Amino acid sequence: MLQISRTLRIAFSTVVFMLIGATAAWAPGSITLSDVLDQLKDTEKLVAEINAELKAQNLSAEDVICVGARFGGHWVELGGARSIPYECEIGNKKLNVDGTLRLYDQQGAEIDMSDERAPERAFDYKQTDLTWTWQ
Repeated sequence: MLQISRTLRIAFSTVVFMLIGATAAWAPGSITLSDVLDQLKDTEKLVAEINAELKAQNLSAEDVICVGARFGGHWVELGGARSIPYECEIGNKKLNVDGTLRLYDQQGAEIDMSDERAPERAFDYKQTDLTWTWQ
């Protein structure tokens, strides 16, 4: 029953995310918590909280699947990459991570997300000003 409830919540979250975030850039995609941790490694407090929760629930980051935003295939260099926001079901707790996504061209200059040429020009991205909540 717990697995069905978790699956339904993830499916519902995915549908809601698609409806809200189905602009020119985003679609949801799965990503392991270990990959999320790698992307968030500069946010030591968040990483420590996640690791403490994994330990408390006797779980491994490789076994936890999260949902994150995904750059669509039309993003020349970033297509398929995952980014904030993330939603992770860690045992009986849910973690939501959000923040600001910043895009950069090949020379390192920041690109405005609303620039219609952003999918062609974006070469890299950073996730900044991270916030998170536990439920």
